[in-house]
Amino acid sequence: MENKHFEGFQALPLRDIVPHYFQAKIRERMMLRSSALLFVALLGTSWLPAAPSRADIKVIAGPLPAIGDFDLEKKIRRSLSGVACPVVVDEKHICLVAFDEGAEARTIAINEAEYEVRKKSIDLGPDNSEMDAEAVAADGAFYYVSGSHADKRDPCEVNERSHRLVRIAYDPATGLPLRKSNGKLKDLEDGFDITKVLNDELRGSFGKCLGSSESGFDIEGMAAYDGRLYFGLRGPTAPDETAAGGGAIAYVFEAGTSPSLVTNDNARDPFRIRVASGRAIRDMASVDGGILLLLGPDDDNRDVGWSIALWKVDEEADRKTSVNTIELGPLDLSEAKRTQCDKEVKPEGMAVLTSHSEGSGEVYRLAIFSDGMCDGGPMVVDAILSAD
Repeated sequence: MENKHFEGFQALPLRDIVPHYFQAKIRERMMLRSSALLFVALLGTSWLPAAPSRADIKVIAGPLPAIGDFDLEKKIRRSLSGVACPVVVDEKHICLVAFDEGAEARTIAINEAEYEVRKKSIDLGPDNSEMDAEAVAADGAFYYVSGSHADKRDPCEVNERSHRLVRIAYDPATGLPLRKSNGKLKDLEDGFDITKVLNDELRGSFGKCLGSSESGFDIEGMAAYDGRLYFGLRGPTAPDETAAGGGAIAYVFEAGTSPSLVTNDNARDPFRIRVASGRAIRDMASVDGGILLLLGPDDDNRDVGWSIALWKVDEEADRKTSVNTIELGPLDLSEAKRTQCDKEVKPEGMAVLTSHSEGSGEVYRLAIFSDGMCDGGPMVVDAILSAD
């Protein structure tokens, strides 16, 4: 039988073939052993911020073009920073989105192929204020919108308008905020004081300038999970002294949602989430079994990249011990910027569209929105978690 791979082959006596065979095997084993030793050496000089998993993040579509109009100026259109999508209508996810400019929110409808934005304003008031809304969450009855609670960056000035947490009732059939006959929001609660649920360490960061030198306080993510609200901080962070080769601690604190959103009697120490050096929490989204964390640069704004991890929430965990997450992989959307309107790509909003089992693992289909891109420039990605 003809085989082109054997053209020009000269037969060797068996006594010559056998030594060659064993020599090749010895060389192969030596190479494998060297590779293994090199891997161990590299592992010893690096720091893994999460439990290992065979995972990947794949871009499926995007940036999705917007259908409709937010009816906002370009600066605000480029400042989408928070999103939550509790309801599906006609195979589209109905979401509330908030911006870190001004004090308004909007609703959108999105799936893997279409992105519709609505111009009807959801006025978070008061007029002419900058709430610096950075995080949105939703449970079965309410949307929650949180200001950053941070001082302004440059120059460092107090922004009391960002010290807000707003709760808005929505219609569970449509996902739209409930309104009175005059168009005003029917059930909006404001004035919650989150400092009541901060321990002394985090309360001491309140009102300080952003960045590691000042350790200023900065909310960037929020998720409603198992009847509680979890807030993820971009700052302050702390060095992870237990991590070989360096690492950081990002903080998550919590508040109850019923009967009162924030009370004096539910303050607890925050969770200490292990992250890579220079990273912190930029958004959060709840899934079955935990909360997905969108991780990106902390308030020092170093170029450390972006990633997604799964945090399996354990309310009984020791709050003094650092918590590991499961890394789902790096998130690189650097090529997503378009020629018109977009300014930069800063992933700051994450919404879960679907999730399903695949083999022994789980696939999370996510919409990732970027501050700096017009209308959020949503990218649809699959974050794949293997059980192996």
